[in-house]
Amino acid sequence: MMKFSDIHIGMKCGSTKGSGTVTWIDGSTRTIYLSSAQNNNNFEVNINDIIDDPQVHNKEDSYY
Repeated sequence: MMKFSDIHIGMKCGSTKGSGTVTWIDGSTRTIYLSSAQNNNNFEVNINDIIDDPQVHNKEDSYY
């Protein structure tokens, strides 16, 4: 499992709800807010829903 202290704003994360860029971190609830890579919508995930493999990406992601 990824450590909460490893998460920072601006990093790309994969989660069980999809992937995106971290826009906000709530330390009191251990909630990570992500901006979707596809449609720029924001969604929230619990730290336990973050995928702990930096090489794992959803098929919708693109690389530049």
